[in-house]
Amino acid sequence: MNITLFEDAIALIEEGSMRSAAHRRNVTQPAFSRRIKTLEAWLGVELVERHANRIKIKRSLLDREPEIRAILARISAFKIDYVQPKNLLTIGTQHSLATSVFPEIYKRISELQFVDEIKLRTRNQDEITSQFLKFEIDLSITYRAETTPRLPFDESVIQKIWRQDALVPVVGGNLLSTLNAEQEPPADAPIIRYPDTSEFGKILNANFEYVALSTDRHSVVETAFAAGVIATVKLGAGIGWVPRSLAREEIRRGELLMLAQKYGHIPIDVVLTAHQDNQLGGKVMLNLIPETPTL
Repeated sequence: MNITLFEDAIALIEEGSMRSAAHRRNVTQPAFSRRIKTLEAWLGVELVERHANRIKIKRSLLDREPEIRAILARISAFKIDYVQPKNLLTIGTQHSLATSVFPEIYKRISELQFVDEIKLRTRNQDEITSQFLKFEIDLSITYRAETTPRLPFDESVIQKIWRQDALVPVVGGNLLSTLNAEQEPPADAPIIRYPDTSEFGKILNANFEYVALSTDRHSVVETAFAAGVIATVKLGAGIGWVPRSLAREEIRRGELLMLAQKYGHIPIDVVLTAHQDNQLGGKVMLNLIPETPTL
């Protein structure tokens, strides 16, 4: 099967006509039409309705556009992976950790002589775990709280704490002027929320102080990205919980203020995970954190 035919299908969907799609693919219209017929023959279905001077793309093709794009993306990724150097280290991490923690880990890894290249994948935590279990990631960097459910790892998986962090409640912008002498926000101050299904959403919803402060407050923004929470809080849009390491500079400059101690903070660990039989990932782990006992 020639993947060119799938690329032709995407061109046809985007252009909406054989003529425009053929021009884009740098072939004649008859040649392009024959390629679409070849794809139809391979699939065993018609993809377009052919009329005298026009075509109509069938719904069956339009509905499969995301799947076709996913196939092309997967093939492209496979090709890149296949020709990468032998000592390519694939790291998976959450978006917030890619900004706050990955740079310091990268600096340490770059000093190792046995890693030729690093590929960084930023995903949500569930996707990282899934890819790790399928051996698509050599080393994962994730957050873990006391309330985080233990993952289905056995003794073949190594986990070590890189360092500790915390989720802290912060305010910024015009909300700074509304705090009382005890640095408490007004009762009508809104909340910036994480989705309940996100990792930070799960951690926060299991915390008494968060639930007590957020109950009955309306939400103005919901986002799964901690960097987006920081940016929104800086505008004065509401109270947000963010990793302290990610907001360190904004707190230092006074753009964000951590709320009164009574609202607490939620300790979270930055955890590195590797398969014991993954030679590259395991070796990197032992070089990064040689003395710390495994979890």
